[in-house]
Amino acid sequence: MYELKSSYLFFFAVWFTTIVFRLFELRLAKQNLAKRKSEPNLQIAKEPFFFLFVILHSSFLIIVPIEILVFNRNFDLWLGLICLFVYTICLIMRISVLTTLRQNWNVKVVFDTKSKESICKNGLYKYIRHPNYLIVILEIASISLLHQAYLSFLFFSVCNFCILYFRIRQEEAALMQNPYYKEHFQNKKRFIPFVF
Repeated sequence: MYELKSSYLFFFAVWFTTIVFRLFELRLAKQNLAKRKSEPNLQIAKEPFFFLFVILHSSFLIIVPIEILVFNRNFDLWLGLICLFVYTICLIMRISVLTTLRQNWNVKVVFDTKSKESICKNGLYKYIRHPNYLIVILEIASISLLHQAYLSFLFFSVCNFCILYFRIRQEEAALMQNPYYKEHFQNKKRFIPFVF
């Protein structure tokens, strides 16, 4: 019984950390947009389905603990350690993305069609187009599977794939209008260097 309670604490520490990061990112996005509003060529893409992202991320953090508690999901030590390792890598990658993009980072598709300075070529962006989306994919897997919430993992992975399928195409169509972005990223893969 003690081991089970400890594993719950283990999961909820990760869960709470994720919520803190999400709230910080929302605040940062708002601040970054305010800083960049004076840029003459700045544009914000119209995203009629952006609310689906909000629903996805919010409901994920609600449904996963419900599945774990209601279905009394077991905790597997080795799977848990692997998920914790992946989650830790995600945190490091997320911090890297935020510090690399600085004021250019946002939760919305914000772009400049002419600015060379708004195009990031450092950090993870040397190798792939969308490290931030890769982080989200890995977080959904690591958080849900940390305590074997398999239904949440499958459901939210599929939902995230469907949303990203359209979101990435819209984002790239906007960003490719900038010749500096196109020059650097048109031959780079989206998630895995040289592969995918």
